[in-house]
Amino acid sequence: MADTARQALGILGSRAACLVMSVFTSAVIARSLEPEGRGVYYMAVTVATTATMLGHLSGEQAQSALWTDAGRREALVGNCVPLAVVLGTLSGLAATALVAVIGPETLDLPGGHLVMVACLGVPLGIASNYAANIALLRGRVEVANWSMLAAAIGQCAAVAVLAAGERLNVLTGLIVWVGAGGVPLLVSTAFGVTVGRRRDLELARTTVVTGVRYHLGPASVFLLMYADIYLLSAFTGAREVGIYSLAVGLAAYSRLLADVLSQVMLKRQFASSDTESADVTVRITRYAVLLAVASALVLTLSAPVLVAVVYGPAYTDAVPLVMLLAPGVMALGASRLPSAYLLRLRRAKLVVVPSVIALAVNIALNVLLIPLWGAAGCALASSLAYLLLAALQTRLFTRVTGIRARNLLPGTADLLTFLATARRCVPGKHAAASLPPG
Repeated sequence: MADTARQALGILGSRAACLVMSVFTSAVIARSLEPEGRGVYYMAVTVATTATMLGHLSGEQAQSALWTDAGRREALVGNCVPLAVVLGTLSGLAATALVAVIGPETLDLPGGHLVMVACLGVPLGIASNYAANIALLRGRVEVANWSMLAAAIGQCAAVAVLAAGERLNVLTGLIVWVGAGGVPLLVSTAFGVTVGRRRDLELARTTVVTGVRYHLGPASVFLLMYADIYLLSAFTGAREVGIYSLAVGLAAYSRLLADVLSQVMLKRQFASSDTESADVTVRITRYAVLLAVASALVLTLSAPVLVAVVYGPAYTDAVPLVMLLAPGVMALGASRLPSAYLLRLRRAKLVVVPSVIALAVNIALNVLLIPLWGAAGCALASSLAYLLLAALQTRLFTRVTGIRARNLLPGTADLLTFLATARRCVPGKHAAASLPPG
């Protein structure tokens, strides 16, 4: 537990710094572009992000599933970047062509050139994602930390310079976003994470095939998080998208602590036996629940002040949206470890079915509620769908492991143990080595 806590605190430190810079960057963009301009910017970013997430063909999940075979690990590392660049290039071109066919105005975009620029970041984004996953599988948590931090610093600095010179607009903001997306890959390469002694074309094919088996699940999860943006744009306009997307970004901050914990535990979940992995998943999920609940409460209480002070009065309508989204986002954060355990079982339906069901419910609720309540209906629909996904994933975990759901809920002892471990990891406190292992 001590080593886990130290790694978690290391990632948390990087994430906290990234969070501060992310809030600053987001605030500068929001104030410079106003809600409508931010809506256009975010729509172009959403198209490129969609191409990234659909085009990676669940390569990270395939890497994790194949990592259990030690003889394949070196080739998985060697294949990482070339495979990502090929898939990313094809996906970026497909997204650009699709927007040209349906018409940029359909997505409230003033021209196709914005999507073309944003989609330059698709190969970089996929390669960075693959490299980050390899770093975590290798236990190189510090590389993941530096990758996130370097990208955040680069984007924050560039946006600040452009805003100071009054040259920050939708196009220049997108160029900065593309550049920041490639920074994690540069850092991973510099640390030697993506350098493999050999490449294996057959294993690359196996990776793609394995990923495709799982891809409907992660793709559905991604669309669950972003389909509401497209639907809101279709029913309303760029201004509503600008405000709602800000609320989504703020709500996502409440997953920070739970996400950090799940990243630290990834290696242990996939390097141990099924029984050991299930035990780790149960014990650490209890801490993830504590962190998710605390984060959601803090964000909900601070949202009115945060939005007014940081983003300005033009975005005050985002506050109730954050509060509507918070319960669902909290549930997703708390259920990340059980969902990762389902992935290691290599039974695609355990990953795919819950995600597809939640996506279908999300789309149906959005179509029903957006015409009635606008962005508020969108937030409510999405939050309910997130809760459903977390419940389905948890139910499947308990079914395949035979573990009772109540064992995933924290008690007083868990809270005290976690606080004691965190306190011992602070410099100047008693040595963490005095803690029992586990």
